Amino acid sequence: MNKRERVLRTLEIKEPDRVPIMEMDIEVPLMEAIIGKKYPVTTSLQTQVIADRELEKKRNDFRIECYKKLDFDVIAADLSAPEYWKPKIDSNGKLIDLWGRVLILDKQTKAWIPYGTLFNNPEDFDNFDFPDPNASGWTFSPEYSREVAGEEYALSTFIRDPFAQAWEMLTPINFVKYLYQNPQFIEKVLDKITNFNIEIIKRIAETRTDFIISGGDWCEKQGPMVPTKIFDKMVFPNLKKQVDTAHRYGLKFIKHTDGNINPLLEGVSNIADGLHSLDPSAGVDIGEVKEKYGDELVLIGNVAVDNLAKNTQGEIAEETKEVIKKTSPGGGHILSSSNSWASGSRLENCMVMVEIGRKFGVYPINI
Repeated sequence: MNKRERVLRTLEIKEPDRVPIMEMDIEVPLMEAIIGKKYPVTTSLQTQVIADRELEKKRNDFRIECYKKLDFDVIAADLSAPEYWKPKIDSNGKLIDLWGRVLILDKQTKAWIPYGTLFNNPEDFDNFDFPDPNASGWTFSPEYSREVAGEEYALSTFIRDPFAQAWEMLTPINFVKYLYQNPQFIEKVLDKITNFNIEIIKRIAETRTDFIISGGDWCEKQGPMVPTKIFDKMVFPNLKKQVDTAHRYGLKFIKHTDGNINPLLEGVSNIADGLHSLDPSAGVDIGEVKEKYGDELVLIGNVAVDNLAKNTQGEIAEETKEVIKKTSPGGGHILSSSNSWASGSRLENCMVMVEIGRKFGVYPINI
């Protein structure tokens, strides 16, 4: 069974030969340490910043080399910037991205991070030149990743969740303000981003991607960011439209969120194919989720990212074994951290997680 076959069987919630291993992302300093090379360009792939395909090839080559060296089963790809995109950078180095967010470069992680927004009122959104999902170039990265990585590896492509994209565009404070003062406006924003995603999903299907990860947080440590009735009314219907589109084109659809998603699990299990993160630091017990929803949801996780930064190798080994013991029997589990390998993680801990996954993730699970 090759890596792609292993993942595809897992996505059907069946037992493969062993538990697949993946990470949604690895920050640049850790990738440099893993493969012993300097990152070849100045910024990472986390945001669609500029349509420079030669630089993007270098970024993708670096990531793929890293994932192959780790013997991961999944190659993770992001959307690219469309060909027409020309970003605006001011004299202070701030950049305005495709979604109207003002970004600033974090020199340590080499990633562009949110700094502000163009949207000060609903009229700013109405007048905004919204990205064109039918423009050429959006799927350059998954297309290139499949070409370079070949058919042996499963391929995931990352898109932004409409709820998260909206609060990032508007800022969390304004998003909540409009949610209560002008809910029709928020519904319009969510619908527009959802319709964009639907068209993008159709295009992703042409890249031989195996599954989509919809990234963006719904929850904080205490629970969902807004009342569950808002999810029932505004978020879940739009999630279903995206999932239905993915299914029509033969793609599995995984929802990522940090935070305490327990109050939303029933709604997610009725729509999506799986969940990524299952944040243990926010009180999400992956074993309990497996027991209640393991026949409906693929679970990707969930060695705690904060533990990767502070715990001993022995503690990470025991935590990884416990995750496998609780989650892997019966299939439907892909081992990963509870988010990604951040630059603050201890590389030796990350490697222990992978080593234990290979050693104890062989079916039938016997820990």
